[in-house]
Amino acid sequence: MKRMLALLLAALLLFASCANGTDTSGENGGTDTPTDPSAATETVPETEAPLPEPDLPADLNFSGAAFTFGVVDNPNAKNAIVMEEVTGEVLNDAQYDAINLVNETLGVTVGEYVMTSGYPALNSLTPIITAGDDAIQVANVFCVDATGLLSGGYVLGYENIPYIDLSKPWWDQGANESLTLAGIRYAAIGDLSISTHDLTYVLLFSSALIDQNSLENPYSLVFEGKWTMDKMKAMCETVLLDANGNGKRDKEDVFGYLSARKMVLPSFWIGAGVKSMEFDETGTPVLTMGDEKFESVFQKIFSMTYDNEAWFLVNEDLDVPTDNLNMFSANQSLFLDCSLFYVAALREMETDFGIIPYPKYDESQQNYCARISYYMPPMIPKTNQNLELVGAVLEEANYQAKRLITPAYYDIALKGKYARDKESIQMLDLIFDSRVIDLGDTLFCSQVRDGFVASMFSSNNRDLASTVAKNVKVINKQISKMVEAIGGN
Repeated sequence: MKRMLALLLAALLLFASCANGTDTSGENGGTDTPTDPSAATETVPETEAPLPEPDLPADLNFSGAAFTFGVVDNPNAKNAIVMEEVTGEVLNDAQYDAINLVNETLGVTVGEYVMTSGYPALNSLTPIITAGDDAIQVANVFCVDATGLLSGGYVLGYENIPYIDLSKPWWDQGANESLTLAGIRYAAIGDLSISTHDLTYVLLFSSALIDQNSLENPYSLVFEGKWTMDKMKAMCETVLLDANGNGKRDKEDVFGYLSARKMVLPSFWIGAGVKSMEFDETGTPVLTMGDEKFESVFQKIFSMTYDNEAWFLVNEDLDVPTDNLNMFSANQSLFLDCSLFYVAALREMETDFGIIPYPKYDESQQNYCARISYYMPPMIPKTNQNLELVGAVLEEANYQAKRLITPAYYDIALKGKYARDKESIQMLDLIFDSRVIDLGDTLFCSQVRDGFVASMFSSNNRDLASTVAKNVKVINKQISKMVEAIGGN
């Protein structure tokens, strides 16, 4: 009965949302997505296929028990889970409705606590757990905090949590493959974790520069499986222009590719189907940057950025530098590395742009691969007194998120408002179906990506073999100690 009432409430909410939407069918009743983002409907589309319901007892009720999500306040993603009120903004209202339905269905009161407004969340969370305070039921921390929480024995594995079924469609099967360490599933990402969407990286291309230089259609290249690193390199070289005529490459010129320096290497190597770290047969993370394929990819990245001066170095230490956004908006670069979160910053851009994945290594590579940079793994503090409450809320909340939040984020806020054409929407489908987490870019980001890798690219250091050799022993020792500590807890 509770779930029937909750679903009826959801239907009424959906009806109300649709009633306030804009008819975009056109005179001929067509259903093409509008190319003008301002013309996009503000309605939540119907689910294509009915979802199975969570396998929760019909009479499960927690009599108003409090449940608190710990979150971080960070400028690179939307991390908030509990919205205070209905505002008329589609994503906000979908999040508000989803949590209210969890409250109604399970008899709980879900709240939110900001653990930290900066880096890291670890220092804010561990004192709470050490004090034995059951104040936070699920902590959405930075991925780099996961190792410290595991090593210190501060969190529980998902194996201990009832009601959670990771085979259900509201859990991200691809991302969750990487979320184990020392045999412990320390987190599980589902549709409630929209920061994972925000932190998916893509390439934007300038439609104006494609037309002005009579270049091949990037969408066609992707669809035909011909979007490769070599193809991108050639296209970047075609558009290069000394716009101010001073004989120097500066930010008044036209470039092929813009990206924050620390993002260049991992975005390309993941796109090329290789990773900096993998699990060995014992489940221990190890560096995998020494094989022949990785070396080839690594050298090709430098060739297509440094050797032809297609990439422009900005000094801002931001994930998506403001100078890059401004230059791309002024059609001063053919391509821009951008997280989906920052695509919103280009909504006012007057000229059109498209969205595509990073290129494959070559045409023989079977699939495109899209990079998730960082993520906020939902971790379960060991101070929890009621694991049934934890499991039921996580399962129900991700189910409701699948029904309400994901359509709002993906089909409306992202596709309808930010993407400029129907091909971009098809690209987003492809990108979300091919997302990859690289441990050296996320969990061990401090040691790998933001450690020796970032400095290598900034200094144009291409000596991968000796640089890895200098770092591998230290990194492996750190990982071994961490795995041993986790096993001891």
